[in-house]
Parts: sequence; C-alpha cells; structure tokens
Amino acid sequence: MFCLRSSRWDFYTDQLPHGVDLAWVSAIVHQNSREQNRQLFARTFASLTSGGLILIRDILMGDSRTSPVAGALFAVNMLVATDQGGTFTFEELRQDLASVGFVEAEVLRRDQGMHSITAARKP
Repeated sequence: MFCLRSSRWDFYTDQLPHGVDLAWVSAIVHQNSREQNRQLFARTFASLTSGGLILIRDILMGDSRTSPVAGALFAVNMLVATDQGGTFTFEELRQDLASVGFVEAEVLRRDQGMHSITAARKP
C-alpha cells in the first residue's frame, strides 16, 4: 500500500512504488484539473498489481454540482486558490479512472465534506 498524501516526495514527478495492492489518494484530486487527475491515475494504475485498488478520499459532488453545499463552496475556493482545481462528481471520477484502465468504480462512502470514498480496481 502507498498513500498519495505525503509531503516527503512529489507524487507528480517521483517514481511511485510498484507491485502494491492498494493506493490511498487522500484529499488530492480537488487541487487538480481532470487532465492532471488522469495523469495521476495513470501513474497509480501502473504501480498497482493486477486486482489492485485505488481509493480516493475527497469531496464528491452530486450531479447538479450544487450539493453538498460544503462541496459547492469548496469549489469556489479551488477556483480562487488553484490554477485548475475543482470538485468532481462520481461520474467524472469514474470516466477519468476508466480512461486509464480502472474498472468497477463505485462509491464506498458518501459524505457531505471531504470524506467521500471512491474505489476502482485494476483488472
């Protein structure tokens, strides 16, 4: 297992561990554009063993993009504080994960704040 949250290394440029069965991507995707997330997901996919899981903890927006309210307000914060960050719906995450090869994306936990968890598997 490895956790993409450490400040000891740069998960955008440093080599990720290989042969792991679980990647925990914690409170990261909101600071990226969808393209940046696809690149991060591709790097994570390459590091996982067959059958390995990616778990993403972040804000998960409803399809209307107006709820949860905390997520909508946080999206404004990302608009101001980052170059390309934002908040994403499950469908957007599912599409981005699928674009690099992940399958069986599902919401394991839906939360009004930063603690929703989305999972997907490397075939």
